[in-house]
Amino acid sequence: MVDEPAEGEGARVARRRPDARRPQKVSLAIAQRIVDDITDDDLGPGTKLASERDMMARFETGRGTLREALRFLEMNGVIRVKAGPHGGPIVSEPDAHDLAGVLGLFLQLKKMPFKALVAAREVLEPELAAQAAEAADEKLIAEISDSIDGMREFLDDEQNFLAENDRFHAAVSAAAGNELFALLISSLHLITDGMPLGVSYPPPRRKAVLQAHEAVCDAIKNGDAEGARWAMRRHMREFRRYIVEKFPMVYERPVRWRDVAP
Repeated sequence: MVDEPAEGEGARVARRRPDARRPQKVSLAIAQRIVDDITDDDLGPGTKLASERDMMARFETGRGTLREALRFLEMNGVIRVKAGPHGGPIVSEPDAHDLAGVLGLFLQLKKMPFKALVAAREVLEPELAAQAAEAADEKLIAEISDSIDGMREFLDDEQNFLAENDRFHAAVSAAAGNELFALLISSLHLITDGMPLGVSYPPPRRKAVLQAHEAVCDAIKNGDAEGARWAMRRHMREFRRYIVEKFPMVYERPVRWRDVAP
């Protein structure tokens, strides 16, 4: 005998992925075709694209729609539009700042707290440091070492010290051999820097960061994957403790787009 479904129960509702073929705005389709041109023709930064008049004829569209497409690409760091009679769209190179801006928008809409990003770095960066110890070549190791030399030189200059700090984390991620993780970690690092939120790094904290970076770098140079993993893990835990103890309101605060892309 088959049991009758309990009251309120019914057949399972089928779950389907959202239809990726939803109607697309013309301006977005044009933006995608421009990006195809850039990648298919391997157009590097600084390359001038076709004129507005030529693009309008090619894409069979009006000036307003084309400019909307160009504005979208400019906002995402793909191009810059030079004003004047000899101006026009010029290829740029999107970087971690551009990705951080996009992430900031989604993080705010998802009401993601600052601490969630810190936790993500605490999971990812030790593994990337270990991979860097196994895979890094001499050029990338030199980049990591040079960033530490820069931090040492700018120990009394917070802004330049933090710029070298950014370069260190980007270099370690790049040394792991995965460009996606390198870009993602650089973006997360820019967001969790916390400077727009009032986080500061006085000289004692900067000295502690320098020492932590030196430990990570030494392990990577020696090809010691486990040592690099633990050195970076300690560094990330120290960073979390610092934010929790000194800036608890920042740690609990949801990320806001305007703080990431002012």
